Amino acid sequence: MTAGARRWTRSLDLGRPEEIAAFERGFYESFSHATHHRLVRWLWEWGDDGRRLRTRIPYAEQRIWALGDAADTITGAIAVNLAMNTLQAAAYGFAVPAGLGGGRVCEFLTLFSVGDLSLTSKHALWNELFGDLRAAGYAHAVATTSPKILPLYRWAGAEVIAEATLEGEVRYFLRFDLGRTAAARRPRRAVSPSGG
Repeated sequence: MTAGARRWTRSLDLGRPEEIAAFERGFYESFSHATHHRLVRWLWEWGDDGRRLRTRIPYAEQRIWALGDAADTITGAIAVNLAMNTLQAAAYGFAVPAGLGGGRVCEFLTLFSVGDLSLTSKHALWNELFGDLRAAGYAHAVATTSPKILPLYRWAGAEVIAEATLEGEVRYFLRFDLGRTAAARRPRRAVSPSGG
């Protein structure tokens, strides 16, 4: 855990319902404006009445790294599919390509921010995520994204390996080589991402 006067990063304890609830509320808050994105609306499980959002991958198969503030509110998070029993990207017709090289593969399920969206503020979260994944033996990660968010993932070292158009929306399938990611470097300028 990295702590400071105003921000912290840590892996959430997914055995604690209050941690899951805080994550789901932040996730919903970040994507609640995306009502016009049909793919996002059917990719995840939306609890509009309770203002909560979650992926379809069980929490027992995930790990979530979160960024928070002094009020202990989650202001951003990255959820990762570690078990890979089900690939979220398969909903868009993607599959993990054979021959990625040695090491384990994981999948980034979502990246979201609430409030301050600068890339600089997310630097500690990216560093902790990539360091922990490498330490656990993961060599590659895959993810999907929209064209709007693609520059953020390219900054973090992503390579586009496939593309699909569904319901008139483009989605890219990405690969991260976790041994060579550029996310550990300090960003030079702020970028404004919102969700994956």
